[in-house]
Order: sequence, then C-alpha cells, then structure tokens
Amino acid sequence: MSDLSQPHEGPVPEESAPANGEARASEELVLAALSEVYDPEIGIDIVSLGLVYGSHFEDEGKLIIDMTLTTPYCPLGPVIQTQAHAVCSPLPGVRDVHVNIVWSPPWDPRTMASDEAKLELGIY
Repeated sequence: MSDLSQPHEGPVPEESAPANGEARASEELVLAALSEVYDPEIGIDIVSLGLVYGSHFEDEGKLIIDMTLTTPYCPLGPVIQTQAHAVCSPLPGVRDVHVNIVWSPPWDPRTMASDEAKLELGIY
C-alpha cells in the first residue's frame, strides 16, 4: 500500500504501466485527484488533513483507496466517499473505485495533517 500523505521527491510521473501495458494513474495523480475532495465541515481537503492513508490497484483496474474520517461518527462520511469515488473514476486505467474506510491508525491532526492544515485548524 502506498503512503500518499508524504510529499514526493523528484519527477512526478503522470501514469504508470501495469503488466498488461495499459496506462494507469500514478500514486501522485490519485493524490492530486483526492486533493479536490474537501471535508464539508472543516473546509480543508482530505489529503491535507491526512485522511488518505494510501491507494493501490488490483487486477482489472480496480483502484482501492484506504482512508479514514475525522471521527467514526462523521455524518458526512458517505458524502466524502462519494466525492472520492467521483474524482478518481475518470483517471487513466481506473475501471472501478473502492473507498475503504479504515480506523487504524486513528486520525490525529497533530501528526497527520499538513503544516498548512494545522495552521488553518489552529493546532500550532
């Protein structure tokens, strides 16, 4: 599983090629798409908040996204899942998207959010 919350060093490939030769979205492209999804209550994107734990492709182009929510009782969790699905569906090589909500590790904005998000949240 890829850790999408860490900054990428070096050139950013737009697509990667799986064994069958079909172009697939790179981790960076998936991350860029997910950065368009905002937590409606906080107003910060889910990547900056550190809610995206990783993604990977399964056979036949199924993109699996592992992410969490700010709380297990988040009433807008289904909205965020739907938006994540919508922004990733048109990416190269994606035939299906599954957004897997996980609770381990628990989300902690002090250690998982970007510096910009921490400033917006008043954590510093």
